Amino acid sequence: IGAKLWVLFEVTSSPAVVARAALPLAVLAAAAGAVVWRRWRQWSTQPAMAGPEAPAPRGHWLVLAALLGLSFVVPMGLLIANAESLPAGVLAAGRAQGQEMQRSLGISACAAAVALLTAAGALAMSGLGRCGAALGAAMQATIFLAMFLPGSLVGGAMLRLASSAPVPGWLGRQWPIVSAGQAGRFTGVALVVLRFAGDARDRHLGELASVDGASAAAAWRYVHLPRTWPLLLGALLCVLMFGLTELPATMMLQPAGACTFAQRLLNQMHYVRDQQVIASCLLLVGLYLLLAAAAVGLFALFRLRRGLGAGILLAALAGVSGCGAARAGGEPDVVGLIGRTGFGEGEFVYPRAIDRAADGSLFVADKTGRVQRLAADGRFLGQFRMPDVEAGKPTGLSVGPDGNLYVADTHYHRVMVYTPAGRLVRHFGRYGTDGGCFIYPTDVAFAPDGRVFVSEYGGNDRVSVFSAQGRFLYSFGTPGRGAGEFSRPSALCVDAKAQVLYVADACNHRVARYALSGKLLGCVGAVGGRPGEMRYPYDLALLADGTLVVCEYGNNRLQLFDRGGSSVAVVGGPGRGPGQLAYPWGVCADAAGRVYVVDAGNNRVQVWKL
Repeated sequence: IGAKLWVLFEVTSSPAVVARAALPLAVLAAAAGAVVWRRWRQWSTQPAMAGPEAPAPRGHWLVLAALLGLSFVVPMGLLIANAESLPAGVLAAGRAQGQEMQRSLGISACAAAVALLTAAGALAMSGLGRCGAALGAAMQATIFLAMFLPGSLVGGAMLRLASSAPVPGWLGRQWPIVSAGQAGRFTGVALVVLRFAGDARDRHLGELASVDGASAAAAWRYVHLPRTWPLLLGALLCVLMFGLTELPATMMLQPAGACTFAQRLLNQMHYVRDQQVIASCLLLVGLYLLLAAAAVGLFALFRLRRGLGAGILLAALAGVSGCGAARAGGEPDVVGLIGRTGFGEGEFVYPRAIDRAADGSLFVADKTGRVQRLAADGRFLGQFRMPDVEAGKPTGLSVGPDGNLYVADTHYHRVMVYTPAGRLVRHFGRYGTDGGCFIYPTDVAFAPDGRVFVSEYGGNDRVSVFSAQGRFLYSFGTPGRGAGEFSRPSALCVDAKAQVLYVADACNHRVARYALSGKLLGCVGAVGGRPGEMRYPYDLALLADGTLVVCEYGNNRLQLFDRGGSSVAVVGGPGRGPGQLAYPWGVCADAAGRVYVVDAGNNRVQVWKL
């Protein structure tokens, strides 16, 4: 059908005639685009990493082998079997068509750059208020529609636009319009690929940079670009490969007398020059293998760089853009330092969860997937490893009233219960949005009557309540920034005497106070670095007198609040020395007023007397 539309244009030279003939296809394209758009909107309103990877279906390797065989191995085998001279024929084709190949690569590279900028602009518009979101949605819908339309129709639209727009006439007959036509067809590819750059961790880093005073440009340059440039370049290569062999729009739009590689290949087919066709196809396949390998390598590098620690990136941002961390608070009374960098006993690799047992021993989890048990003075007492760590490591530890350790196994959407010796007792929860299900559980707390509270984020952003036996009772909270809403609730703490549940609402930069029934009592804090303000409260602890200790990841400090919600002390500040913190993740306290701070960026636990 696409070829017939192209021939129709060759005969009539009328984009309007082509448009009328393509109307049935345009209706089908609109329907297909609407289906994709609906699914796209559902996907885009959820965090990109909100769910676990779907398990591979049975026999998926057989399906993959069949697809590769039919689409690559068999055609390549037929080409090679019928070739008369290899590799001399391929080298000759490269020399003979080098100019056309260079021209095609240049056109498609420009098209890929335009597609990348357009897709990025459409995604960026969604964050510019209600009008921007509406315009961004319209742009994205148009991009998907163009991806399904016949190429001849896109080419005809570009010709009509070039003839009616107030641009120099020569521009409508030169290569820029060819690149624009290819970009119009394949911007949807760039849009889908770029969507993977915007997961929750990138948004978290962007927010953290912005509250530290970085401009949007500085945050993009020093935080997002170092993590996402492989994805951007990979998307560029994907669109380039699609554009390189695009025919309908390219043939309609290319300047008279010029020739691209794909057109030369069609001419060879037309004149039945079999050996030239085979050599040109093998040359094209070789080029595509190189480009595809580069794209796959870039995507793998993107996954690796996306896992870089936020501390390194934000430290670079602070150094270059001039935005510093929060001002240092009061000097703490440091009574001990536990641990150092390493994989051995009593050593840590980015620790981020801690709690204290009744006998005074400490449980500490780090990014190796280990949970170590240490004496209060740092002596190693034992360890166990989480059974699954490929998707991620736990972010919350809580010692229950039964003496068992409850581990928020965040990336496996469950709570694991272990004895102090590390024997698995039971687990509860699974991925989902229904009652009793989790998306990224973060912490566990316990009511005096035995009820169990579990916080979670990633789409649910709520607190679920279970009986002591693990039966789901109810939940409260929804995603958002208003009253009774959460944005990454990261920690829980129960004041049994006051009958209050504290929830660290991390990305809303506040601590919410709830009755144990789930009724909201109020909130403490706002974004900032002054007393009473906070940045990314990641953990909570209670002192014996009811004072609430808030561990602020973004301000690199602890802040103390009385039961009335007033800030009574700010302790610590950013740095590497004793009494200084680098991205603290967790805190716990004992009855003597000592707090144990997980100093994640320094791979240690500090013991302070408050």
